[in-house]
Amino acid sequence: MNFRITVFIICCFFTFPVFAQNDYAVKGVVVDTTNNAKIDDATISVLSAKDSILQQFTYTKKGVFELNNLKPGKFLIMVTYPDYADFIEEFSLDAAKPSFDFGSIRMILQSKLLDEVIIKARIVAIKIKGDTTEFNAAAYATQKNAKVEDLLKQLQGMKINQSGVIIFQGEPVSKVLVDGEEFFSDDPAMVTKNLRADMVNKVQVYDQKSEQAKMTGIEDGVKVKTINIVLLEDKRKGLFGKAEGGYGTDDFYYGQLMFNKFSPKQKISAYGNLGNTGKVGLSGADHNKFGSGYSQGDYGGNGIPFARDAGAHYDSKWNQDKESINVNYKAGALTTDGESNSLTQNNLPGNFNRSGQARTFHSYYLNQNVTGNFSSKLDSTSDLTTYFNGYETNSNNKNSSVGSTVRGNGKLQNSSEVLNSSESENLSLTLSTSYVKRLKKKGRSLSLNVYLDYGETSRKGYLQSDVNYFNEQGARDSTSSIDQYKPAATGSNGYTASLSYTDVITKAISVSTGYSFSRRMNNEDLRSFNSSSANFYNQLDSAFSSEYRLVTLSNTYSLNLNYNAGKVSANVSTGIVSSEYEQTDLFAGGVLNRNFLIWRPLANFRYQLSKAASLSFSYNGNTRAPYLGQLQPLRQNTDPLNITLGNPALRPQFENRFSYNYRVYQPTLDQGINFNGSYAFTSNAIVSNVVTDSAGVNTLQYSNLNERRPNYWNVYAQLYGHATKLDFVLYITASINGSTNFNYVNNKLNKTSNVEYRPQVDIGKNKTNYSYGFSIGPTYRVSSSSLQSLDNNTKGFFTNFNFYTRLPYRFFIGSDLSYTYNAKNQVFDRSFEQLLVNSYIGKSFLKEENLKLTLRGNDLLNQNTGYRRDSSSSGFTESRNTTIKRYFIFSLTWDYTKFGKSLQKQQP
Repeated sequence: MNFRITVFIICCFFTFPVFAQNDYAVKGVVVDTTNNAKIDDATISVLSAKDSILQQFTYTKKGVFELNNLKPGKFLIMVTYPDYADFIEEFSLDAAKPSFDFGSIRMILQSKLLDEVIIKARIVAIKIKGDTTEFNAAAYATQKNAKVEDLLKQLQGMKINQSGVIIFQGEPVSKVLVDGEEFFSDDPAMVTKNLRADMVNKVQVYDQKSEQAKMTGIEDGVKVKTINIVLLEDKRKGLFGKAEGGYGTDDFYYGQLMFNKFSPKQKISAYGNLGNTGKVGLSGADHNKFGSGYSQGDYGGNGIPFARDAGAHYDSKWNQDKESINVNYKAGALTTDGESNSLTQNNLPGNFNRSGQARTFHSYYLNQNVTGNFSSKLDSTSDLTTYFNGYETNSNNKNSSVGSTVRGNGKLQNSSEVLNSSESENLSLTLSTSYVKRLKKKGRSLSLNVYLDYGETSRKGYLQSDVNYFNEQGARDSTSSIDQYKPAATGSNGYTASLSYTDVITKAISVSTGYSFSRRMNNEDLRSFNSSSANFYNQLDSAFSSEYRLVTLSNTYSLNLNYNAGKVSANVSTGIVSSEYEQTDLFAGGVLNRNFLIWRPLANFRYQLSKAASLSFSYNGNTRAPYLGQLQPLRQNTDPLNITLGNPALRPQFENRFSYNYRVYQPTLDQGINFNGSYAFTSNAIVSNVVTDSAGVNTLQYSNLNERRPNYWNVYAQLYGHATKLDFVLYITASINGSTNFNYVNNKLNKTSNVEYRPQVDIGKNKTNYSYGFSIGPTYRVSSSSLQSLDNNTKGFFTNFNFYTRLPYRFFIGSDLSYTYNAKNQVFDRSFEQLLVNSYIGKSFLKEENLKLTLRGNDLLNQNTGYRRDSSSSGFTESRNTTIKRYFIFSLTWDYTKFGKSLQKQQP
């Protein structure tokens, strides 16, 4: 399909609904009652009088507005403008009167309203106030005990994908706030899956300014898509929560408990979970996310997990809201046991070998995390904000593996048995304080920021291995055995102090400049001891021992220029960093001093084509320095067949990234377009060099790539919205992404290219008593390697379907299925297909339906084999892992609430 045909289809998609409407109109002039001045840029919304659904909207130009292409019927007109009371009035259009002229609509300042003036409330579904879209929760029907997530699914332009990511008008939502405050460290799922929908007054969606812009009042081009859940007044004080538990076949079980106590100035919440189903978090996430309290460890769907987590939240305001505190504590433990089998093909210049491995693993992770912030308005011109974060981890891991490697000619190259065990403790602390002083001139301010951090890790490990090496004919010619104790201690600490000044040059132009100084020290002490007798390790192995320290001093000078005038906004900034590296080898002796001058450019441009459309471009230059593990000159033999060696001569790499974004959204039709893409390339890239010797031992070391530049690009296009004359939401998406990467294999440069094509169609509908969603699309990936002529092109197909419906007598039923197919190719000689089906049926009890009994079936067809395929620049791998398969489980859920006497929910 050529470009002109594509444009024609897009235009038809978005203009056909307009042509299908009749020529009925409404017009008027919006004026201020105080001085009769015409009000420019006021929002005019026309809604259906029957259900308050938005029909069309526009903005006044010099106070004048006119909306055409309406249908005959009864309507509401709503006029809104900041600091003015909303104007709402009924009107009708028919064949006898196809046009309605309101004449002058006189707006009243809210400050001028008398106490005895009563404004009649109407349920208006949507208000658009500048850059904020506001939904009235009273206009959307939800089931009893529905959660905020169920409410969001019904809002125009809102979508929640299968991974739980909230998307509004094609953009992912990063923050979900409650009454403007973070809740459990701003974890969106904790809000959407646990707060009740009947507690919500309004849902506000906007692009939140960065913390720096909010404090200084100067735009910096940084925006975060944010949802703010505004609670009803009578729901800001009371108790609510949830208790749930279940037990099923094969001893699968889980339990969840959450408690919340809210008041207008204070929120207290706590939760706890445990289970082995892989779905224990209150967020309801799948096996890739456990609750919110700890890291996944090495789970990722591999093995059988036993998870426990708990947390608490507290926030409070006092002194007329001048001071506030927000604190979160989370703790979690995860134990995972399982087995895995893998087959890997390692690409070599003109050849390859294949390695097979069978592994048994056990892991235990215990994490604790406390975060918080304290804010104080010292006076009308100065603010003080402090953030803190403390993190502690304890872990215990044990892995045993048996493997072998075969040459490309089929002859055995090596075989091995390896046992690794370790215990570790990690502590991390950070503290930052920001002070902002706004000066007399509006927009002029001074900011002082101080950042401190400290971290330490200690580890005790043991390595036992036996490796046999075979010659070209497949006969064993040597063996090696390792029995070592491997203690390790690492530490880091640093501080940064910065001062910045902002000022307004003209009404549209502002500038900021700053200076910062930072010092950071990282050290790592890694030792290996051989045993002189059973369980007595006292012989230092210097070949695999090292102690290294890296001290970095940096001076940063920055300049930021902002332009914001009407439809055009732009931001250009640059930072120059002078860094001094002091690398000290404390084990072997020697100091290496190096200096780097780093440039950090940034540019953003945005053009508001109309109230519904925008176009933006951005550029970002970023420098990444090598980390200590890449610099430290140490041979690491934790895996005797895969040894890593540091390179202290590594230099920083620099990435250039260009991106664009074109967006159109029409609220009256609930339809939109998203086009975006990016291109990035890296200079002086840090790449790996893997040298494989005749015995099959791989030694990896990093180096800088000078003559080539790795790159990445992507193009994304999406059309979405209510399909014309069809009662569902349609998404048509096409994405293409590609990359070119480089690495060295046996000192020869290897170029790997990948291009992936992924078109997709989604349809869905969410109503009070039923919902469904369907996705379908093919995938095609083209891959090539300069060192191999293998055809690794991959064809695939996927589809997903889910539904939910209420049945008579308070029964409900639902299911979700996903089908995946990957065709065979020259690397993988077998195709792969998998159909996963999960279903549930249940019944609600009690007057408020807050008690539910549910029977769930997981993986009904028992096809979850734990199979994976992966490819990289160095080779290809397929693996099978222990995983959660078919089981059935009964569960009981109780939602409890205790609020004051309900106030009227319908708000204007």
